[in-house]
Amino acid sequence: MATSSSTTAAPASASTALSEIVREHQTTQLEHRRGTEQLRRDAIRDIGDLCDAATTSLSTQLTRVLDNQREIESLSHDCAQLVQQHARSTAKWTRLVDQFNGALKELGDVCNWAQVIERDMLDVAATLELVHSSLNPQNDAADPSVSASSPPVL
Repeated sequence: MATSSSTTAAPASASTALSEIVREHQTTQLEHRRGTEQLRRDAIRDIGDLCDAATTSLSTQLTRVLDNQREIESLSHDCAQLVQQHARSTAKWTRLVDQFNGALKELGDVCNWAQVIERDMLDVAATLELVHSSLNPQNDAADPSVSASSPPVL
């Protein structure tokens, strides 16, 4: 019987050892799950923090870009107004220069006209003196002032 009690004691001790191994395994798994769950919560929190930081950074940069865009649009509008003002000023100066050119041409035309009239008048005066001297030949010989004051015939 000693053999029988030793065989029954062996299964009981094996059963106890097996139960102990299962309990240790379950405890290790529970600790491992708790550690994994804590790591998952930490990772989720860190990912949330990262997303918040990225969103804040992008929002700040987007605000700067939009401010720069508004500033560029404002400067572009101001530049367009200055270009239009310059174009109007240039057109005004062009009109004034054209008017001045026209006035100079008219002045040149008037000067030329006056010279032509003066030559024509001198021709008419010379012709009248010739006619007068041919009609009255003896008055011209007696009056030396007439021949001295007459302009040369061209």
